[in-house]
This record gives sequence, structure tokens and C-alpha cells, in this order.
Amino acid sequence: MAGRHAGSRKRGQRGSDAPEGGEIYLEYTVVGAQMRAVAIDAASGIEVTVFGPAKVLRDELGRLAVRKLQRRLAPQDEKNEADRPAPNDTGTSRLV
Repeated sequence: MAGRHAGSRKRGQRGSDAPEGGEIYLEYTVVGAQMRAVAIDAASGIEVTVFGPAKVLRDELGRLAVRKLQRRLAPQDEKNEADRPAPNDTGTSRLV
């Protein structure tokens, strides 16, 4: 039975959420009324953390952590495009 709970880390998660050719480690910890999910990219060691209510399903929080990790690992050019505001069609204002 001890082996069942030792699986708080999922080794080598693959699928549509996993980065190309990479492994992601997921770790879940309950902290009071919250659950903490950490997603770690095995290749780079980069990790991200998300929190949610302890009542939420682990898989939902894990998917959120994986998506946050994907965004963190995205190439810098893609990040800049995603964060750039939409162009102003009127041309009346400018960013200072």
C-alpha cells in the first residue's frame, strides 16, 4: 500500500500537453485548504507552481501547471507576440 501514495510525482508524462520530446514531472502537495501542483521540465529543470482549492481534481490542477510550463518554455519571440497588444486601428494614441 505504501507504493500507491509514493506516486505523487508522475514521471515522464506524455500526451497532447507534454512538450515535444520532453518529460514533465508533476508533484502535488496539500497545503491547508489548498493544493499545490509543481510541473518540472526534466530536460531544463525549469519549474512552475500553481495553487488551487484542495477539493479540485488533481488532474485539472496538473493540466493547468503543464500549460503554465509550456508557456514558460515557449521561445521568447512567441512570448513577445502573445503579450503584444492589438494594433490601434485609429492611430490616435501611442505608447510612451
